[in-house]
Order: sequence, then C-alpha cells, then structure tokens
Amino acid sequence: MKKIAISIPVIAAAMMLYAAPVRSDEWSPAGVQEETGATKDECLLVAMNCAGRVDSIQQRIDRLGKEIAKGTDVYTADELRVLNQKLDEANKVFNELMNDRPEMGS
Repeated sequence: MKKIAISIPVIAAAMMLYAAPVRSDEWSPAGVQEETGATKDECLLVAMNCAGRVDSIQQRIDRLGKEIAKGTDVYTADELRVLNQKLDEANKVFNELMNDRPEMGS
C-alpha cells in the first residue's frame, strides 16, 4: 500500500512535466499567427526563439525597422515602444562604431 501511495504522486508529476512543454507550445504567442498573416519577431522583442541567429548591426537595424513598420496590426503599443527603444540603441551603437573607426587615406 505504501508503494502505491508513493508511486501515484511520482506518476502524476511525471505526467505534468511531460504535458507542460506541449501546453506551452500551444499557448505561446510565437505559435499564434495574426489575421494579417504577420507574426511577431520574438527574437527582437524578448530574445526568444533566437537559436543560432547572429546579425550585424545593420541587419538588426533593418529587422527592427521592418517589425516596427508592422505597427499595431501585430504589436501592442508597449511592444512597439520596446522595439523603438531597441532601434534607438542599435542606431546609437552603429553611430559610435562609425565615429570610432580610423580615417581612410590619411
């Protein structure tokens, strides 16, 4: 009887661990496609789903601009504010890099 009392919670916990990833994929915003067919780029927004993605600063600026252009059809006002802040930061880094490079032909 003691063995059954111990194994039931263990089996229940194992089943919950197995079901959790399935449920999270089902309900994640990344899996939801908007009516317009446009989706959020969660890698830019919250650094999710970025496996193996490395962009140059110019590519990051371009991607941020494209995502911001999708507007409120895809993103909330808060998410657009975050993307705009990230674009400002990326532009600042780009400008600093361009100002710090040595002059050519001097």
